[in-house]
Amino acid sequence: MSQVFFCKTILRGGENVKKRIGKFLAAAVILTLPLLLFAACGDSDEASSDAADTVIKGKIYTEDANDSVVEAVAVKDGEIVYTGDAAGVEEFTGDDTEVIETGDGAAMPSFVEAHAHGVQGGYEGLYEALLYEGESYDQYLDMMKEFMGNIPEGTPFVKGSGWINGYTPEGGPLATDLDKVTGDIPVVLTSGDHHSYWVNSACLKMAGLDKDSDVEGLKKDSDGNPTGLVQERAMDYIDKAIPDYTVEQYKEAILAYQNEAASYGITAYFEPMVNLNGSENILKAYNELDEEGGLLMNVYGGYQVMPGDDIDAFIKEVTAAKEEAEGGMFNILAVKILTDGVVEGHTAYLLEDYADTPGDRGKPEFDTEYLKELYLKIQKAGIQVHAHCIGDAATQQTVDALEYVAEETGTTDARHAITHLQVVDKADIERMGQLNIIAVTNPYWYLQEPGYYHEVEVPYLGEERASHEYPQKDFFDAGCVVTTGSDYPVTIPPAPLDAIQRGATRCGFDGDKSNLLGEDQIVSVQDMMKTCTYNGAYQNFAEEETGSLEVGKSGDIIVLDQDIAEIDPVQITKTKVLKTMLGGKTIYNAK
Repeated sequence: MSQVFFCKTILRGGENVKKRIGKFLAAAVILTLPLLLFAACGDSDEASSDAADTVIKGKIYTEDANDSVVEAVAVKDGEIVYTGDAAGVEEFTGDDTEVIETGDGAAMPSFVEAHAHGVQGGYEGLYEALLYEGESYDQYLDMMKEFMGNIPEGTPFVKGSGWINGYTPEGGPLATDLDKVTGDIPVVLTSGDHHSYWVNSACLKMAGLDKDSDVEGLKKDSDGNPTGLVQERAMDYIDKAIPDYTVEQYKEAILAYQNEAASYGITAYFEPMVNLNGSENILKAYNELDEEGGLLMNVYGGYQVMPGDDIDAFIKEVTAAKEEAEGGMFNILAVKILTDGVVEGHTAYLLEDYADTPGDRGKPEFDTEYLKELYLKIQKAGIQVHAHCIGDAATQQTVDALEYVAEETGTTDARHAITHLQVVDKADIERMGQLNIIAVTNPYWYLQEPGYYHEVEVPYLGEERASHEYPQKDFFDAGCVVTTGSDYPVTIPPAPLDAIQRGATRCGFDGDKSNLLGEDQIVSVQDMMKTCTYNGAYQNFAEEETGSLEVGKSGDIIVLDQDIAEIDPVQITKTKVLKTMLGGKTIYNAK
């Protein structure tokens, strides 16, 4: 081997040699061969320019197509420039390179949250009464009494969230009980599933809801008076009566969520309703933060359509919003459709009657023909469908409509998605796979959950349906792309590591199998890791940029203190995220 050839082989390709030799020729420097070799192979400035900003060594799960596990990864200028063995990464390690050793832990791609109401969870945590930790109706009232005692004088209204239907009296919570602890200040409390309001009398009065109101979803007593329980479409009357948060408050809420999410290893999320409750300020907040460079992570937005919306006018509206947002870290990709409600509100749309109310199957929010026209025009506009489906009839209706769209257009690559999927017919799961409909699952709920399962789901669905709710493995077997969402703030905390454990065990975090739900639907830890990484990126058409650790992709990486693929799955929830990186930049460091 000649000395010149040897020099080329130890450089990163012949182009580097040409560039370096060219510099010397241009300077007309006459060198002997040894000096030339020294200059070409040992120039310290050139060598340092190849050095990575960050090198991670240890057990690294790439989540690429082959599920490769490597010993090292290097990131330079926000981009992955190397994955492979530990010896090979030395070429990318310079004096200023940050070198991270995973030790007994591991590194992997950062998480993509497939469905989280980030802004909603943010403002609830900042400004509202939180009832999520309450375990009885009386406790909710005590918590509200304490909260009301600490609000500033002159507060015009109060919001709160987190009460559970299973802990309230039969027929739902009462305004008269809330009146005793809230007085004349209008109060609206959102249920934990976010499909019902518990309001006091002052709030009903402010919204103009009384005995004469003929509003679907407004619960009334035997005398025809509103009880204080407001569900689904009737919630719009409350939303219109309560003042919206300001753009600055929404900005604060967005960043509060993003800072929390980064601590769980999340660097991107799908925000389902950027026009929640008809607010224009949420969209303004996201756009302004993006323009100001204030967003901490990538956000993929959904724009909600409401029953009765004119389809053409809506498509024009969402297209305009999409075009305004394009180009930065915030983009609008999908239309969010609430096709039904929830089981606990008797508003989920079922194929068979509710077990406790023969003749009642719930109602669809949209007519099937309307959905077919809507979905077809959504796809032609280059936008995704993201459908909320709790009941099996709602899922069937949605799959029917998307099947029609596929037949009309001849394509199944639009990556439309269905989320929640609580009660699903197996035949429709198979069709979802055939149509490439993404299953946006919520593994956090995969157990016989206290306050819900025995108190609500078994009585309302019957033991047979309740015991088979929330399938997971069936979606994998059908060939669906499966992603993981928390539906935050329905799930608190929205930590993907919790979801990975729950999907791989389907029981409590302590390993107690007495509350196990659907043992036949357990999937592997590796499958769950994929749902939170590459598949989440795929859902948002971002798999070429993120979701796996491959050369050329963004340096979106997390470092964990445990190797979650090797430990007992019951221990996964105890794993700590030590570092979260987006584009090579650290956005979270454990203290």
